[in-house]
Amino acid sequence: MTSPLPGPGRSPDAGRPAVAVVGAGPRGTAVLERLLARLRTGADDGGDGAGHGLDGAGPFGVDVHVIEPHVPGAGRVWAPGQPDSLLMNTLAGHATAFPDPSVRMAGPPTQGPSLLEWSVRHAPGLAPHTYPARALMGRYLAWAYRRIVADPPPGVRVIHHRDRAVALAAEPGGRLRLTLAAGGGLAADAVVLATGHTEVLPGSEETALAAHAAAHGLVYVPPGQAHESDLDEVPAGEPVLVRGLALNFFDQITLLTTGRGGRFAPLEHGLLRYLPSGREPRVYAGSGRGVPYLARGHAPGTMPAGHRRRVLDDEAVRRLLARGPGSVSFTDDVWPLIAKEAGHAWYEVLLRRFPGSCALPPREFLDRYLAAPYRSAAEANLLAGAFADPGARFDLRDLDRPLSARRFASREEFDTWMRGHLRADLAEALDPDSAPLKAAASAVAAVKGPLRRLVAAGALRGDTRAALSWFRAFGAHLSSGPPPSRIAELLALSEAGVVSFLGARPEIRTDSGVFTAVSATVPGAPVEARALIDAWLPGVDASRTAAPLLRSLLDSGLARLHRTDAGRGGPSGALDVEPAGLRVRDADGVASDRLFAYGIPLEGVEWNNAIGARARSNAALFRQADVIAGRVLTAARTARPGPTAPTAAVLRSSGPDR
Repeated sequence: MTSPLPGPGRSPDAGRPAVAVVGAGPRGTAVLERLLARLRTGADDGGDGAGHGLDGAGPFGVDVHVIEPHVPGAGRVWAPGQPDSLLMNTLAGHATAFPDPSVRMAGPPTQGPSLLEWSVRHAPGLAPHTYPARALMGRYLAWAYRRIVADPPPGVRVIHHRDRAVALAAEPGGRLRLTLAAGGGLAADAVVLATGHTEVLPGSEETALAAHAAAHGLVYVPPGQAHESDLDEVPAGEPVLVRGLALNFFDQITLLTTGRGGRFAPLEHGLLRYLPSGREPRVYAGSGRGVPYLARGHAPGTMPAGHRRRVLDDEAVRRLLARGPGSVSFTDDVWPLIAKEAGHAWYEVLLRRFPGSCALPPREFLDRYLAAPYRSAAEANLLAGAFADPGARFDLRDLDRPLSARRFASREEFDTWMRGHLRADLAEALDPDSAPLKAAASAVAAVKGPLRRLVAAGALRGDTRAALSWFRAFGAHLSSGPPPSRIAELLALSEAGVVSFLGARPEIRTDSGVFTAVSATVPGAPVEARALIDAWLPGVDASRTAAPLLRSLLDSGLARLHRTDAGRGGPSGALDVEPAGLRVRDADGVASDRLFAYGIPLEGVEWNNAIGARARSNAALFRQADVIAGRVLTAARTARPGPTAPTAAVLRSSGPDR
């Protein structure tokens, strides 16, 4: 049943218990699903598994406010209207919006189709081993939201506000009041912040670049989501500087090429030829590392098998956690295990392909390699005796900065080297079972989950922000890159003369009427351009947030910034929460029973938490959503009593959902 909202931004009945979910992307929608599932069964365990009844008798009347200015379910990142050329870097067979039986949670189980199951009716022909369009994922997520709210439990009203929350304040009596951008507001007994990627204030460099562009009639595209970037002003046929060679770069380059009418023609062995439209700019791209993210290992027509951990396995994680909070060093205790995990995977494939390259029997070498501590004399002696060729001796850190010791006499020479690098990466990605590098990358991907457990448990000591930030970037470069097809496209664009490469750590100078890029990788070959694109997403840092809602929380003292090492270390960039229940801590460190935060704003309390839910993996996204839902309903249950609504309804504040 659908009813109109009786007033702008107001609950239909101010006397009823009410909760609010701010943000309805995948995480906010997961919380909403868990709330309605618990309300449907009448079970509220408060997050502790105790199974308390909601009100002890009959339906529990509660308003659930959902505040999302974009398409609910999809949110900002997964906008269904973005170009279909922008791809996920997750396989269709791994994506889901619903908790499946693998999810271990206290709340009641529910059933819902994964992306692949949904596609049978809505996008026929989608194969599990393909990388779908992000717009398709957005359409699935929007459908999932509509399904979740279509039949709310008796006495429950779901009210969508197509608006932004810009402030939150505490009311006398314990309720929280949200102010909406369009005016008015609403009061709630509990609020969940699932705000996702929010804007941060520009840094000094970005401010200076924007000022230089304004003063000289240039084009500067600051960091941001590719489908939201204004690329129309980037002129065709002229040089454009692009900083960043990660996933956002591939999106930007797609919009500047096939998005302007170019197309790719298939060749043999996964290679492509680019046929320009004539409306492309001449792209010069570089980054701190100087090379693009490596392609994901993915043999055509198959689902990746994944990596079985042997070093940083569950038992190793339990031993580290047993030391207690703040007792584990990432550098001394965790990194050696990660490096060993990747090294063992590397050598396992290398020796399977080239058993004669090792002076020892493969099994003996692998056993001795695992037993020798990382970078110990025993390991060095083993490698020196086993491999006459130093190039066969693996160290994970060697993969981080491949251009650090390289210099090229000309840009043409560097482009030739880069095309060879891209061809090799593409070939290995399409045959990952025979590629030691892709085996090591798969191992690095597999240890991210255990590392997240260690961070969330507070096990790491000292100020680990720099080390974790480094490993997040390095691990993403190695194991969270684009589909192999994107590397094939970039290679074709380079061969067509559309893309050239700047090198590592390009410096942008503004001492003339243009942008000038220089890099030590190609000394003496500056590139001038009237356009500059910063092709990355802004980092997560609550201290620099440009979101009015988060700023109001910090300014009022209802929230505070997280600091590492139990508050003794430096700022992590996250909102501070009590990790087990995700309750927001106020300026005095007191965890609220009514205010919760979830997802991206907690990067620092947690680690690498932008990752979505993967089907059949006991996804943390759903487990956390269930914990929050239990605690939210405890807050609503203990609020002042109000009338119980006799019927269920879904209310919308402005027009139908798209």
